Formats: sequence, C-alpha cells, structure tokens
Amino acid sequence: MAKSRRRSNRGNRRRGNSSGEERSLPPVPQTSSTETVATLRTRANRSSNPLSFVKRLWPRFIVDIVSELRKVTWPTFSETRYLTIVVAVVAIAVGLFLGGFDLFFGWIIEKLFF
Repeated sequence: MAKSRRRSNRGNRRRGNSSGEERSLPPVPQTSSTETVATLRTRANRSSNPLSFVKRLWPRFIVDIVSELRKVTWPTFSETRYLTIVVAVVAIAVGLFLGGFDLFFGWIIEKLFF
C-alpha cells in the first residue's frame, strides 16, 4: 500500500526575501467591464467539475479513495462476462459436489442407525 502524502499550508506562506529587497506584485492592467465579465466566464468554464468545491469539505481519506479508484484498470465487458460465467460454473460444480457428499453421508447414517 502506497503512503499518502499529506499537504499542509505551512510551507505555502509567503516568506520575506532573504536579500532584503522588497517584492512587488506586477501592476494589474485596467480592463473594461465587458472584458472583466468575459474573463470571469472563462474562469468559470475552466473548472471541469462543477462540484469541485466539495473536495474541500470531504475528509482526506475520501479524496484518497477517489484518486486510487481513478488509477484502477477496470475490466472490459467481455472480461466481466467471461469471469461471471466462470464463477457461476464453479459455484454450481462445488454445490453439486458438496450436495452429493451430503446425500451420500446421509444415506450411510440412515442405513447404519435407522
């Protein structure tokens, strides 16, 4: 089982520059209101999952389960059908075998004691 890595926000804090220089953010370009609305719409369309905010609400183990299930190589329909038939045949064969033993031992007990 692979170890899961836990993420924490401790390492993501902004730290001061060790050389003593001030860091400045790049200037924000001024845009018109139509460009701002278009920008907001493209940001909204970037999210492929409309319920991505739920990830913050889920416990970490559920997120780990979902990520592991995405890694699984699921069988094809023909493989699933074949293996289902194999399981059914083996279950019937074992049932008939055990049923035969039960009838045989029941017959022996009946002849010996009754």
